[in-house]
Amino acid sequence: MPRYFIDAAVGSLRDRDDDGVVALDDTSAHEIAVATLHDLARIATAEGREAPLSVVVRTETGERLCTVSMTISTDWSSARGSAAGRVLEQVA
Repeated sequence: MPRYFIDAAVGSLRDRDDDGVVALDDTSAHEIAVATLHDLARIATAEGREAPLSVVVRTETGERLCTVSMTISTDWSSARGSAAGRVLEQVA
């Protein structure tokens, strides 16, 4: 089975995947990218930040297979304060 590399970006922070993951095919690699983006979005909303998020899937040869991206934000009520969440820098 082929190996794919899932590079993540949160705002200006970048994380290049040097290990990769083995996936059945391109569609499976895309599903992994969407799941990764979902995890990044969950963390960003807990932090209460607006952040452009993206995940780039590369093949074993370094070719870009696809990019999955979104911008997400949370507007916490000032009466409730912000939720405690992991710091985005720890993810990227």
